[in-house]
Amino acid sequence: MKKIAIYGKPVPNPLNVEIAKLIELMQGYGFAVSVYTKFARHLRAQDLLPPDLDSFSKSQLSQKDFAFLTSIGGDGTLLDTLMLVGESGIPVIGINAGRLGFISSATMEEMEQVCASFVDGSYRCENRALLELQKQGNQFSGFNYALNEVTVLKKDSAAMVRIDVWLNEEFLNSYWADGLIVSTPTGSTAYSLSCGGPIVMPGSDNFVITPIAPHHLNVRPVVVSQDDSIRIRVSGRSDSFLLALDSRPSEIRESDEIIVKRAPFDFKLIQPEGHSFLNTLRNKMGWGFDKRN
Repeated sequence: MKKIAIYGKPVPNPLNVEIAKLIELMQGYGFAVSVYTKFARHLRAQDLLPPDLDSFSKSQLSQKDFAFLTSIGGDGTLLDTLMLVGESGIPVIGINAGRLGFISSATMEEMEQVCASFVDGSYRCENRALLELQKQGNQFSGFNYALNEVTVLKKDSAAMVRIDVWLNEEFLNSYWADGLIVSTPTGSTAYSLSCGGPIVMPGSDNFVITPIAPHHLNVRPVVVSQDDSIRIRVSGRSDSFLLALDSRPSEIRESDEIIVKRAPFDFKLIQPEGHSFLNTLRNKMGWGFDKRN
């Protein structure tokens, strides 16, 4: 019997009240269901989950041979699943309960069709490139991968920082800015987009280097190959700076040097039938809603 893992954050979520219906649907299609331990504890406290349903922890995910993982929440919740599935290759589908949902785009109403596709093997899975951070020290608990972006930032309200960047050991630029984003195509519609970066198709073999509030107006985002190695050093008036992988923050110092490159494995994202990046892009960005159309 194939197993489906369900992940969510232990926070209020409008879809939490429908979790029993989702589990019953999955079981009706012949799947065994297990819920992430912290999420299960949160749901049981509200009598939204059967007391005898199986649960799993982070270390148990790959050991239980799950066929799929379902993320219930917004894009931030789906980003968290990267730390769970790791290099296991378990495909992930996101049921959107957030505000935007670029990568977590399925609806609860579509899950019966999705479960049917799991049974007959007709589901569509996209391989999304990941970023790998290389740095001395054991930051991020040794899991130095990101689906959206690697970001370096000034701390709090400190003065802007200087960020020196090399591309394949050739000097690119010294950015005087509030920070710098290196994003994947998946992350091009996230933080990078809000800072003026371009939208990049998921299948593109590119990353984007986007400055955050640069001091020089002629500094613009740069699109680079996923085969490139990006080396970064940060300096400024503070003695420490912020480093983030997706939404996971840490701290670096002026003497630290980081290298960003493509990870040796991909993130497998399931797209429901009728969904595509272009369709999602039009809907989320409000393109085509001009009266002249």
